[in-house]
Amino acid sequence: MVTIKVFFEGEADPRSNLNADTFDNTNRLREGFNKLLNSGFEDERVRIQAEPAYSITNVVKLREPNSLLLIDLDDSKDKRKERIENNNLFEIQDFVFFMIQTMESWILSQPEVIEEVFKKDKYKDDLVKDDNQIQNKHPETILNPEFVLDKILQRYFVVKKRDRKKKLKYGKLKHSPDLIEKLDLQKLRITFEDVESLIQKINELSI
Repeated sequence: MVTIKVFFEGEADPRSNLNADTFDNTNRLREGFNKLLNSGFEDERVRIQAEPAYSITNVVKLREPNSLLLIDLDDSKDKRKERIENNNLFEIQDFVFFMIQTMESWILSQPEVIEEVFKKDKYKDDLVKDDNQIQNKHPETILNPEFVLDKILQRYFVVKKRDRKKKLKYGKLKHSPDLIEKLDLQKLRITFEDVESLIQKINELSI
């Protein structure tokens, strides 16, 4: 079996004082990415070891030979080259892949997963997939997807706190692990060119 490390951008700032919940959520996010990425491979042939890193600088710093980097682009896909140049990634660009525009774009591309994860908190009959923030839009073109996801959660879901119902607000580390692990990798490969390229690179390295 071949083990391939994928360092991804997506944890709390390690310089801050991490409480137990934040530490646990970071571990859950790691497990979520591992579950998602490994779903595309036979266990006997290759194992993906996903490791979170706080920032693009830290992702690059942690990189090991033949490991892969999965980074938020924070922009449209035509900015890929600019991002590589601005972060001095040119020499390792064949090992760099982007979440376009961010990890939340992956989540918005599969609204049925949002429905599933938060089904007990839903208070509207309307379907998330029909929301005007995402309907008929390619997820890579949605600006500020983290904000859009938060807006959608507040629009369709509520949580009970101290006997009061409040709109559900998106917490990146709190909610993304449950969402990421339930995404369909094959659908992501069809929707996002970089996901397909990442899987092809893993296959290439595993030979």
